[in-house]
Amino acid sequence: MDIEKVIRDLHPLGGQVLPIRTVQETRPVEEFADALVAEVNVKAASKVIKALDSAFPKDPNLPLSHLRRFAKREMLPQPLREAIEAQNAPAAPGQTLFVLLSPPLPDVEKLKAILTPFAPTPAPTTPTDTAADGAAEESPVPTIHLHPVKVPLYPPFNTTQAETWTKTLWPVVFNPAAPRSFVAPPPQTLARAQESIEPHAGYYLSLAQRVAQEAEQSGLGRSVGAVIVDPAIASELAPEDNDQTTWDEAVLAVAGDARYSRPEGGAPSQAQQHPYIAPNPASKTYNADLEGGPELHALMRAVELIARWRRENDREGPSDTPESARLSPLESHFLYRHSPVPVPLSPSSLKRKHEDHVSESDIVPASNDLHTPLPAPPSVDHAAPAPATPRIRTRAQGGYLCTDLDVYLSHEPCVCCSMGLLLSRFRAVVFPRGGRLESGGLASEPVVGPVAEDGTEASSGEHERGYYGLHWRKELNWRALGFEFVEDVDVEGDGAVFHA
Repeated sequence: MDIEKVIRDLHPLGGQVLPIRTVQETRPVEEFADALVAEVNVKAASKVIKALDSAFPKDPNLPLSHLRRFAKREMLPQPLREAIEAQNAPAAPGQTLFVLLSPPLPDVEKLKAILTPFAPTPAPTTPTDTAADGAAEESPVPTIHLHPVKVPLYPPFNTTQAETWTKTLWPVVFNPAAPRSFVAPPPQTLARAQESIEPHAGYYLSLAQRVAQEAEQSGLGRSVGAVIVDPAIASELAPEDNDQTTWDEAVLAVAGDARYSRPEGGAPSQAQQHPYIAPNPASKTYNADLEGGPELHALMRAVELIARWRRENDREGPSDTPESARLSPLESHFLYRHSPVPVPLSPSSLKRKHEDHVSESDIVPASNDLHTPLPAPPSVDHAAPAPATPRIRTRAQGGYLCTDLDVYLSHEPCVCCSMGLLLSRFRAVVFPRGGRLESGGLASEPVVGPVAEDGTEASSGEHERGYYGLHWRKELNWRALGFEFVEDVDVEGDGAVFHA
């Protein structure tokens, strides 16, 4: 197989890159918490803020900038205003403000002690207010009354929601330009990533499909492929270079599915039981006992190749442990074409290490056993010169997992691999809409149609299933930018039910 020719013959997929909406956008959950409202002297507003912020520092993980800190009596929702007027003695008109004590709620007694110096002065009594013995009653002592109220924990999604909360709960502010990292990626971050992905996405997805085809033709797995790209290298490729000469320079590693390669319980693997048969007969149906583990799915294998490269670089040589799994020609080509360390060779290849060239027939093993020692193509087979610095950052250079890297997939990854994607700290993930699967973990809604004037979207009729949107969940400690590639020509999935 002429790897360079295979790469040059690839044609980019035609289509557009669209962001995947988050579950917070598609299924917004209204979360509320208990808060308190107190009436204070209007002239002491700034002192009240300083006293509260000093005694009760704000929780940085709970942004509540959408809640108004103060509100005038006429701005209060009708139910709250009626409850306050029923409990409090009326103060002089225009002399007080209502301050919101947002969650988490502090100790009530401590709160009252802090606010008491700023309590409003009650309205003066009239001359007729006298005691039975004719003596005038004492003026009421300024006190702080706390009134419970519910407040939304997250900003409103639109003006209608903001108006509803303002009329029923507490005055809120709707700011469409405010960063909403708990709901969706910041628009400017998403736009920059989309702009960097669009020029070469068609090529990388075409390569992922070619790797998937290679995996299926080997009999080692299903037709699923993954391509890991360094966007920093891709950004150096000018848009006019979006042709068949330079686009693959940013590719760090590719991997195909290999779920049929692992023996189970001492029995031969599916690939060993059906040698040289492609596709593997086991792929005609889905049997969990024959599908292997998710670490053999294309995405997780691609992540492992990045880690493997770093381990071999740290050892200044190939690994001789079982983790040196066999790679396909395409996988070997991209991982070791610019390698600054010696590449792993099979024993037969090592005997000819003094020769200037090793033919492809010598380096491709004859068996389908994925755990045969890796016979990767030596660097002399590739015309591209080794760069001054490695294309994959070593650990000594600050390389960590897959941080700042993008991954392009032929299919939507399963829930397990989607979590592996997050734990590997990818910057972005891209997969074709036609590659959606029943068990996919990234989509957050069915495929939708054009947006109507009322803001609703027409469903394509895709039947309901679980939608997790794991690329961007506020409760997870890492988030990736998710994109779908919508091809110019409608491409339907193959209908197979399996985990990618």
